[in-house]
Amino acid sequence: MNPEKILLIDAVQDPGNIGTMIRTADAAGMDMVILGEGCADLYHPKVIRSTQGSLFHMPIMKGDLSEAIAGLQERGIPVYGTALEGAVSYETADKSDSFAILVGNEGQGVNKDLLKKTTQNLYIPIYGKSESLNVGVASAILMYALRKQ
Repeated sequence: MNPEKILLIDAVQDPGNIGTMIRTADAAGMDMVILGEGCADLYHPKVIRSTQGSLFHMPIMKGDLSEAIAGLQERGIPVYGTALEGAVSYETADKSDSFAILVGNEGQGVNKDLLKKTTQNLYIPIYGKSESLNVGVASAILMYALRKQ
């Protein structure tokens, strides 16, 4: 299997967020989810419950995200990080059949060393007074927005 649409998750600690992202990745037609270091346990009861069954047919693996990013880029797959600084609006990214999205920890965001390795970093504009979006919501917006229709 050569996955073309991959969600990379860096150090997300809330099991509900992990499960929600897996379920959304399944709904959005992603090919694979890779859980990096520091993520909640895939088999935590809340993760399992939150996936609503997607856990059983969505390929999910734990892995070194730095290696995953390098491997994806070697295959010509752009890797979009999520960041507030040094990023462009997700609306400017090209829609594609092949891409990876890197999302990060609820409080700290994506590891800065990983962000340096991405093809481009994106942000989602916030028009209200909130400082940020939930990582599950942000990943959902990006998974749907970046794919070719």
